[in-house]
Amino acid sequence: MVHKHEGKFSDLLGHTLRAQVAADAVASPASPSIPYIPPTLGGEPGQTPPPRLNVVVQIVGSRGDVQPFVALGKVLKETYGHRVRIATHPTFQKFVEENGLEFFNPAELMAFMVKNPGLMPGFDALKSGEVSKRRRGMQEILMGCWRSCIEPGNGLGPAIQPHRKDLEMNYDDTATLPGDPTDKPFIADAIIANPPSFAHIHVAEKLGIPLHMMFT
Repeated sequence: MVHKHEGKFSDLLGHTLRAQVAADAVASPASPSIPYIPPTLGGEPGQTPPPRLNVVVQIVGSRGDVQPFVALGKVLKETYGHRVRIATHPTFQKFVEENGLEFFNPAELMAFMVKNPGLMPGFDALKSGEVSKRRRGMQEILMGCWRSCIEPGNGLGPAIQPHRKDLEMNYDDTATLPGDPTDKPFIADAIIANPPSFAHIHVAEKLGIPLHMMFT
């Protein structure tokens, strides 16, 4: 029974609780978490490994551009245990998969950028109307990079159609996503890209994930 008639109940227990907490802290001091450091940078055995990430690598270019990113992807997968998807031209699908990495085809983006590898379209592209055509198809180009970050499978099937506000009344919520439903879902945790792949920064901003851009 408490015989004290004034003051707060916490005042009665405060001193005892503080002493108990202090004693527990001395008996079992909290160990600070050790950040992961790769062995090549002086890391020690037994350290907590990094979380497993879904990493998409978006590449536009020739085999000489793709090959270094495949090597990087292998290190990310084999050394650090990440899941790596290479989003590039279908020409390199076999090369990517032979190295144990996932492949994804961003379609329209690659078709245009392979024809116009520079930052500005060539005169032939202007004269042939290719730029005007691709300007009208910009949505498909953006969707190619977007799909590489959120869609299961390899991207070679029918593309996911974007939801349009003017079609809300006719939206079919029973429609299934393209590709094999047994494919393992993929949502990117990080993007690695070379600058000509164009939509990387917009997709990263939309998903709220880090983007690392690099040339090879």
